[in-house]
Amino acid sequence: MFNIGSFGISPAYPVIAIVYFAFIVRFVTNKITINLNPITGIRVLVLLQIAAGLSFLYILSDHKTENIQFIKTYWHFLFLTAFPLFMGLFKVENKVWINVFRIWLFLSIIINIFGIYQLFARAYDLPLAWIDLTNASLTALDDTTEPYQQLSLKFKNFYRATSIFSEPSALAGYNLTIIGFMILPMFKSGTMVLFKSRKFLMFLFILSALSLFVTFSLTGVLGLVFLAIAFFIYNRGVNYKRILQLLIAVVVIIIIGDYFILEYFQTSLLELFYTRITSILGLTTHNVVGESFDTRSSNFTSSVELWLRSPIVGIGLGQTKHLGEIGYSDFAVMHSLIETGIIGGILFLSIFIINIAEYLSLRSSFHKLKPDTIYLLNATFYALVILVMTNFITSNSFVGFALWSFMAIIFSVLTNAKVELGYDTKPVLFFKQKARS
Repeated sequence: MFNIGSFGISPAYPVIAIVYFAFIVRFVTNKITINLNPITGIRVLVLLQIAAGLSFLYILSDHKTENIQFIKTYWHFLFLTAFPLFMGLFKVENKVWINVFRIWLFLSIIINIFGIYQLFARAYDLPLAWIDLTNASLTALDDTTEPYQQLSLKFKNFYRATSIFSEPSALAGYNLTIIGFMILPMFKSGTMVLFKSRKFLMFLFILSALSLFVTFSLTGVLGLVFLAIAFFIYNRGVNYKRILQLLIAVVVIIIIGDYFILEYFQTSLLELFYTRITSILGLTTHNVVGESFDTRSSNFTSSVELWLRSPIVGIGLGQTKHLGEIGYSDFAVMHSLIETGIIGGILFLSIFIINIAEYLSLRSSFHKLKPDTIYLLNATFYALVILVMTNFITSNSFVGFALWSFMAIIFSVLTNAKVELGYDTKPVLFFKQKARS
């Protein structure tokens, strides 16, 4: 929307600010209560916020660090992490999240069709082939507000799909999450809480899979493996016939898609995937242009070296780009270790472990829960699995909206499920109501 200095303001920020204001107003007017007995993940998140603040101790001892940068990044971190706190402490009905997922699925049609259109637009110089990105971000290596173009490697006439995102892996992560929303209703009977039409869901599923394919992203491949494992762990009574039918349909669509890519762009994505994966595994010596695996490995090594400068409390939020040579870590777990030390790193890791444990503990109580609750537990569990994969293996959103917005929904859904099972939430009013005579 606009930028303040080198920091870009996206629509998410004013929306979150409005949500905070609305909740606070309703709370002080006794129209909503706050839950002072939250789930464990919320308690750990508060400790993480404190640990992030304690990282200022290193800044006080090192004149090369930037105090202002720490203050800006810390307030940004608090602003983002307050969202899951609000969603976990205040009651948000499950029907709200059902509608949110429906909106995301409808929007995925536009986003994915546009991404596929861009393949042809870039090859044949059509309108909207590229989108100029004008918002500076914390992941940008340079403090600049100048427009920069979407990142997409070229293979003959084929450019990796990006749609509205800055790079292909971001579109891949988006589609993995969208697919996670649809796994339960697609593969298990009696779970159609999103849409009544299974054919419409199949259309969305296949479109997302095709869009995921043309990103040419290892994040996408790895994410599908993670989703498959999560599905079989978290579900019982799986309809294997339906799974086989859908997989055959997706494979056929991908083969047809690869045929058209070869026809129009003179390259085979299936062949590129084979070359890329086998080269990483060391089975062949052929490398794909722009392979990021070695770069990420080098980044991990540099991240460890930077963390060892202050292993206990970290070097301070926002200091990686000022004190290190890597600009930023490619892995959120390393980013948390670097800037908040082993204290913050363990707390950050604990949030994921505790949430997964909460989901698995609720699995045996599905027969006591409403269909909407069961669906949301499944959908958010798959979203959590993708967050684990992206933040610990392929990317970094430690100080980013993508991670904490989904963590907000996860906290809310887990809390609602536990309340439905009789969990004592100890609601508290801002003002004590007078007893009626």
